[in-house]
Amino acid sequence: MKRILIIFTFFFNFLTFSTEVHIGVENSWPPYANENGVGISSDIVVRAFEEVGVKVKLHVYPYSRIMEMTKRGELDGCYNVVRDKSTNSNFIFGSEPILETTASYYHLKNSPYKEKLVKGDRVALMRGYQYGDEFDQNKSSYKETRVNTQEQILKLILRDRVDVGILADGSADFHLKRLKLKDSITRGAVHFNLKVFLAFSKTKERSKKLASLLDKGIKSLKEKGIYKTLLSKKKKGQKSLAHLN
Repeated sequence: MKRILIIFTFFFNFLTFSTEVHIGVENSWPPYANENGVGISSDIVVRAFEEVGVKVKLHVYPYSRIMEMTKRGELDGCYNVVRDKSTNSNFIFGSEPILETTASYYHLKNSPYKEKLVKGDRVALMRGYQYGDEFDQNKSSYKETRVNTQEQILKLILRDRVDVGILADGSADFHLKRLKLKDSITRGAVHFNLKVFLAFSKTKERSKKLASLLDKGIKSLKEKGIYKTLLSKKKKGQKSLAHLN
């Protein structure tokens, strides 16, 4: 009887995790996830799941849409999500972030160095993004403009439509170089340290197990030294690991 139980458990686990998981990836955060969903975050997610025998199918949409699709259970999960009171109440998370970076204040070079937000600031932000619990507590003090792309934030700053934009530093550097805006826009102080996660749907029974498997996969990548390689920018022409829809 014990042997039969072990075989049944193994067979159940095989059925549960031998199929694809459907994960949403945003389309506007290069170099972490570009308009095709390709980038550093995608490579880490796909490879980490591969380490634990889980195949990933990525679905590329705007950030706010993948969040809603995950809430409704149309997707198993989505990334790149910052944990705060709101996301912790709506999603299931593992303990290992996909990556860690910083988000800073960006403003015109001829403006004073921006150390922190003050009452009345006109702030450009990404639609659907999280900017920390402290920001949420004081958000009524600012005049927000929410847009769909990082490029739009920089253009609002350039046209003096806002006083400051909050961007992840890696993504800001990518766009400032591409748009040749380094002589016009500069970085101020760090707004907050970003820990970026994959958020799993609360409607799916296997979400906690998937979160645990992803943690295991990320830890394995770090132990093997693969994670550090994936975290660095891909060389020109290198094929992404991501399998897209």
